[in-house]
Amino acid sequence: MVTTMKNEDSGIESPEALRRRLAALGDDGEEAYMFGAPPEDLPRLEPAVPTRVTDSPGVRIEEIDLGDKKARARFIDMPEPIYDGDPNYVAPLRMHLMRFLNPYANPAFKNLEVRAIVAYLDGKCVGRMTMQVDRAYDAYHETKAGFFGFFECINDRRVAHKMFDDAVAWLQSRGAREWFGPMNLTTNHQAGLLVENFDRPPFIEETYNPSYYEELFTSYGFGKAKDLLVWWIEVSNGMESKNRKRVKRIADKVMKREGVVFRNIDLSDADAEIDRMFELYLKAWQKNWGFVPLSKEEFTWLAQDLKQVAVPELVLFVELDGKPVGFCATLPNVNEVLPKDGKLFPFAWIKLLGGRIKKTKHARLYTLGMLPEYRKRGLEAMMFAETVERANRAGFTGGEIGWTLDDNTLINRAIESMDGYVDRRYRVLGLAIGTDEDE
Repeated sequence: MVTTMKNEDSGIESPEALRRRLAALGDDGEEAYMFGAPPEDLPRLEPAVPTRVTDSPGVRIEEIDLGDKKARARFIDMPEPIYDGDPNYVAPLRMHLMRFLNPYANPAFKNLEVRAIVAYLDGKCVGRMTMQVDRAYDAYHETKAGFFGFFECINDRRVAHKMFDDAVAWLQSRGAREWFGPMNLTTNHQAGLLVENFDRPPFIEETYNPSYYEELFTSYGFGKAKDLLVWWIEVSNGMESKNRKRVKRIADKVMKREGVVFRNIDLSDADAEIDRMFELYLKAWQKNWGFVPLSKEEFTWLAQDLKQVAVPELVLFVELDGKPVGFCATLPNVNEVLPKDGKLFPFAWIKLLGGRIKKTKHARLYTLGMLPEYRKRGLEAMMFAETVERANRAGFTGGEIGWTLDDNTLINRAIESMDGYVDRRYRVLGLAIGTDEDE
C-alpha cells in the first residue's frame, strides 16, 4: 500500500494552498541559488551501465504499509543483522522512528507520497528502502523529482538493484525525471550517504552506513549530485589559537559597530521562540540548493523533538535593535549516551534527560542562518566565535559543524577561519530517470 494521506484523514495541504504558501515567500531578486547550485549532467538511467544487475532470481520485493504499526516495526528492525558487531553503529531511537515514520503522526506526509519496501533473498529479509515524491519540492523548484531514503541492504547487488528497479518504475509512473537520495524523508531531514570516515559513530541526527553501500549505488549508475561536508572543530582552548584570535578581534569590532546582542533561547516561552525561528528559517534558507519550505506545523513538530535535548545557552538568536536577524543551534551529541541498539523506554528517556545527557563531551552545530540583508557583515563569524566560547564554558571539548554544501564557499571559508577541517563527507546521489517522452 502506497502511503498517501487523504484530506479528511490528515488535513493534507491542497495544491492550491501549497502554491499560496510558496508564493508568499517572495523573491528578493538575487540569484536563484546563493548557496549550492543545482546538480548538472546527472548520469542517465539508460543505457544501463555494465555493472547493473538485470536479473535477480530469488529476490522478492514486498511493499510495507507504514500506517500499520506491526509492518512499520518490521521495516524499522530490518537492519539489525547488517550492523551486528559494528562498534561505530548507533541505532536510531526506535520509539522516535516509530513516530517519525507514522503517516498519521508526522506532518511531513501531508506533502509526500511514499512507497516503502523490503527485499527478501531465499526467504530472509535482507533490504529495505522508501521511495517518495515530495509535492512541495516539485512546486518550489518547478521540477519533477523523486527521492529515496532509509536504504539498508546486505552486500549483494542483486538485492539492491532489484529494489532500485522497483523504485524507478514507481517514480516514473508518477512523472519523476530525476532521482536523489538518501533523504529520510526529505531535504529537511537526515540526508546523504556516508562516503568518507567510517572510523567513529555518527553524531546526533546523522546517518551511518557500511562503506560498501556506495558501490551498490554506483554499480547501478548513480553519480554524485551534491556532497555534504561535516567539519570538526576543537573548542577546549576556546578562542586562543592564532586564527581564532584574529576572528575574535574582528567579531568584537563588528559587535561594537553593529550593536549586536546574543540572546539564549527562552525555553519557558518555547512556542513564541519557535515562531521566531520559523520566520528566520523561511528567509534565511530559501537560497540553498534543495531547500523546501516547511509548513509551520512541520517546523514546530521537528523543533519540539529537538527542544528535548537543547542546551539553552547554545541555541542563540542574533539581534539588532531588538530584532532577530539570525540564529544558530548547537546540540549535545546524545549519541554518546544512547543505547547502541536504539531501544529506550519512555522512562529511560526521562532518566537520560535528567543526567546522562550532561556527560556528553561533544556537540554538533546543527543549524545556522542569517537574513539575506545581514550577510557578509561579519555576523556569521561572530556566531561561530560566540558558540565556541559558550561550548568551551559548558565543558564541551569539540565536535562537528554541519553539514554544509560542498559549494557553499561563504560558510565553508568561515569555518576554515576558525580552524575547522572537513572530517566526514556525505553524498547525495542522483540519477536522471526521465524517458525520451519527458524531454
